[in-house]
Amino acid sequence: MKLKKQVYLKMNNINFDPKNYKYFKDYNFFMVKFFNITCSLCDSYEISFVTNQSPVPIGSLIKEQTKKLSEKEVEQLVNEQIVIWDKLEENNYKKNIPTFLCDECWNTLTNQCN
Repeated sequence: MKLKKQVYLKMNNINFDPKNYKYFKDYNFFMVKFFNITCSLCDSYEISFVTNQSPVPIGSLIKEQTKKLSEKEVEQLVNEQIVIWDKLEENNYKKNIPTFLCDECWNTLTNQCN
């Protein structure tokens, strides 16, 4: 319960508009598995939503590009994407905007907006 209270308090201070989010569709949950990304508010691994300005999730990008790229090129692509995602996370954090949301946090925030 302590975690839920902390999440609720955290949610009261964030900038949230449901129109600024889309479904998070990362092939094979690549980013969760390999980079341990979690919900920006409660640290759940069940990511369902991401901000609209986010790039294509790394797993989906790799799936699209793998047949065209060598292993070294895939590694370079992943490293470039990590930098992009890190900058997005950093900018969103400064503005109190959660980058990734689980269903539970999404529902709580959406209900607070109504």
